[in-house]
Amino acid sequence: MSSAFLASPLLCRRCMPASQAWCSTVRANKRLRPTLQQRCGCKQRRLQTCALADSGASTKTLKETAALDQLIDLFLGAKSQQQLAKLVADNIMSLDQRFWLRLATRSDTASSQDDKHKIGSLANTVMNLANAVVKQTEGQLDQSASTLQSILVSAADERGEWHLPLTQEQSQSMQQALDRHPGTADEALLSTAFSWMRKAADDKQDGMIALIQKMLQLYAAKALQHPSEQPSAVDQVIAADEDKWEPLIRQLIESEQTTETEFSQDLQKRMEATLLSQTSGSYMQRVQAEYLKEIEARFKEVYQTVLDQGAS
Repeated sequence: MSSAFLASPLLCRRCMPASQAWCSTVRANKRLRPTLQQRCGCKQRRLQTCALADSGASTKTLKETAALDQLIDLFLGAKSQQQLAKLVADNIMSLDQRFWLRLATRSDTASSQDDKHKIGSLANTVMNLANAVVKQTEGQLDQSASTLQSILVSAADERGEWHLPLTQEQSQSMQQALDRHPGTADEALLSTAFSWMRKAADDKQDGMIALIQKMLQLYAAKALQHPSEQPSAVDQVIAADEDKWEPLIRQLIESEQTTETEFSQDLQKRMEATLLSQTSGSYMQRVQAEYLKEIEARFKEVYQTVLDQGAS
């Protein structure tokens, strides 16, 4: 049974510190007021546990200070402005209030005027570089939000509604929208997609989550495809729609076009190539790896079913 929901709401971004963003779905005639709530994880404990808690907090503080000092020393050791700019971009999430307070403390306790001058100069340079990174990231997020919205809306019907699961024509329309933005299907777009899914989960908008997941599946399939005159069994499953996997896998097994060993070995090679070719921890790596893992799990299920039916 399909479900319908409006595809015409404005999908807008809210900026958060350190280049993070989260999104809310807003109807054209009704603006939501999302709020960020920070909750303290601390709970009341008995008095006899306070000393242990204080000791643990002190140890944590020392480790955090050591990590900040290591980051500051890393910045101070940069051989060029270009290297420093890259270091700042790579560690932008660590440049919070604690970092700047520690930098000020290092300046106040510097053993010489020369060291004090170096730290002061570093602070100004890092501040300017961080502001540039944030502005660039905000611009990328704005563009990514607009691109993602256009991709999702491409699967809506003439009344501006989505019906899940998407029909083959709607899936093709979404794929064509992705193909029209080949240069923007990057880390920024995927990061925006995951931000929207988190916000949709908070708002209990399951339809929006399923729609974005479909877009991610189409992206992963496109990224993982290897054009070949004789596509392997893995190639065929990767290129197929997710709802066609099971009958396709069954056909490949029953027609003896692949075996469990051959399929698993080919899939393992794809997984290794994905992990090595993509930045570790990136959304691009995560989406492609999860897509391959899902294929692996689905193949095992179908293969076991075929074995059980053959035994009976």
